[in-house]
Amino acid sequence: MNGMKLRFKLVTPDRVLVDEEVMSISLPTESGEITILPGHAALSSLLFPGIARISRKNGTEEVAVSGGFIQVAKDGTVSVLADTAEQGHELNVSVIEEAKKRAQEVMKKAAAQDDVSFAAAAAALERELARYRLVSKHHGKTRNIHTAD
Repeated sequence: MNGMKLRFKLVTPDRVLVDEEVMSISLPTESGEITILPGHAALSSLLFPGIARISRKNGTEEVAVSGGFIQVAKDGTVSVLADTAEQGHELNVSVIEEAKKRAQEVMKKAAAQDDVSFAAAAAALERELARYRLVSKHHGKTRNIHTAD
């Protein structure tokens, strides 16, 4: 890595989840997943609901994130300000399944209303699906996840 470092800070309104040197970070954006390595060009982007992958020397950790903001500075500092961020061990399958059902119901109702309501419901569903994928992996469960039943 020719001496270049990558400092990663993941912050929510409630806490600082990560603040350390890492090998790489993969984050969900509007354009898809981006991977940031040491020496990455400076950039700013929106964080989308999904799974953030944090690679360290001793392994990789996955964190469910919702919307927010990503900033990569020239000095190798990556700051993510997320609305929410949860590690696998913090998630409860039954709570997430119930939230997923509620989000799907809201989406069905919002589809008949306006685009703003539908977009908000779709974002809520994406967040729950990301949480569900992570908790399923963390608890060793494999299930098919569909956005509409």
